Amino acid sequence: MKVPKIKLKKINLSSFFKYILSVLISSLILALVLISLPLTERVTSSATYDLITKKDYYWSKEYKLQLDTSQSIRIESDIDKVKSILQKRLRKIGVEESSLNLSKEGDTNFLELTVQTSKDIDVVDSLIKTPFLVNIVTRKADIDFDNPEDVIAPYLLENYDLTPFTRSSFRNVYITQLKNSNNEYSYFALFKTWPWGNEWKTFLEDNAGQTVGVALDEFVTPVQIPTDQSLFAVPVSSTEEKYAQAISILYNSGQMPISYTAVDEKELNIDIAEIDYIKLTEGILVAVVLIYLYLLIINKTPKDTLLLSGISTVITISTWIAYLKISETPTDIFILALEVITVVAIIRLIAENLESKMIITVLLSLISSISILMGSGYIKIFAYDLLILIILSNISLYIGKYYLDNVRKSLKL
Repeated sequence: MKVPKIKLKKINLSSFFKYILSVLISSLILALVLISLPLTERVTSSATYDLITKKDYYWSKEYKLQLDTSQSIRIESDIDKVKSILQKRLRKIGVEESSLNLSKEGDTNFLELTVQTSKDIDVVDSLIKTPFLVNIVTRKADIDFDNPEDVIAPYLLENYDLTPFTRSSFRNVYITQLKNSNNEYSYFALFKTWPWGNEWKTFLEDNAGQTVGVALDEFVTPVQIPTDQSLFAVPVSSTEEKYAQAISILYNSGQMPISYTAVDEKELNIDIAEIDYIKLTEGILVAVVLIYLYLLIINKTPKDTLLLSGISTVITISTWIAYLKISETPTDIFILALEVITVVAIIRLIAENLESKMIITVLLSLISSISILMGSGYIKIFAYDLLILIILSNISLYIGKYYLDNVRKSLKL
């Protein structure tokens, strides 16, 4: 008896894997949308995703700084420099809002500095209240620094002679972790000189093996210069990263031309617009739907272009909001709204001009980078987020195009 042959249909593995990948992408998009939408914070019984707003993190203060202009020759110029350095410090730490006003009482000048921010209050306090006048000093010969009855002698500025070296004598001061005498890691400040700093090299050679000091305002940190003059490392008192960052900002924001004292400070009411996250989301969704209906019906935009920009927009925005929720990153709701609107416009622009995608991306990235470097407050925050969203938008466009092509092919089978 002849056994019939069974013919097996050849399976197209490439199409099969593309189909599986399309299903996985669909599942991922659905999960991201569920996480990102309001009122879906509890996606599963074991995970809760809440959007943390900055509203509860904000605080506001007004500081009154008395300027010591008694030794100043160019008072107006020195005051302007103090204001510039203070603003630079606040910009580096990321303070959202600040304002500076100069006032005068008799012959005494005051700076009234107002801040409203979500940053750590202790860090901001230190950046504002500390003049941080840096001077390299040497020990006076007639002072007994080893006297057990005068243990604070090594730390008093009056026991040292000033040298010509100030913060301005160095290119920058780098804060990093090095091993200390106990063979444990702690923070140190490394003074980086200018290429032409021969005077500093001579100073190190003359004081090799001896103890000098770095005066910060009225407090001196003793530093022993190595015999090989390989490294001038100043111990940093802070052990926490956030305070080490603050010290780095103090060192690298410029040398104050004059000293000042914080004579008064008072808490202020926070002035932030209350925005309902749910109503805002509803408004944005309605606006986006109306825009796409207009583009489809009135503007006669090709359906393929609208579909690509639509799916890419959903991927980008849902991924971004899901990231903010999962990472528990505090967010300004009004900035998030601006970011969503901007992303819709960017993706719509790129999707309709795919041949110009590189030019548009580079131009927007350049604008964002300049805003990050030169901007402050909310502008800097928005520009930093936008730079990430530009990259994410391009990735989403690539995924969206690949996904739609695969879905079309699967539907034709």
